[in-house]
Amino acid sequence: MRLSRPIYETLPLMYGAISVLAIVLAYLDPVGPRARVAFAIGLIAAIAALTVYLRRQDYRALSREYSGETIDFPSRLSG
Repeated sequence: MRLSRPIYETLPLMYGAISVLAIVLAYLDPVGPRARVAFAIGLIAAIAALTVYLRRQDYRALSREYSGETIDFPSRLSG
């Protein structure tokens, strides 16, 4: 699945907001299975936010390093 660049750029922020909200909800109501589920959702969303952020950072670094030109192989080897 391909997402447009603006949506893909905001994914870490959305995942981060979801994780903070879920962890705060787990902190405010620490009793019961709802707190465990909210904390698990918050932890998964935080990991997803970090993963997408680091992947975007790596992509930007690679795109700056390589110009996008292809390697042209010679039609015959000189030897």
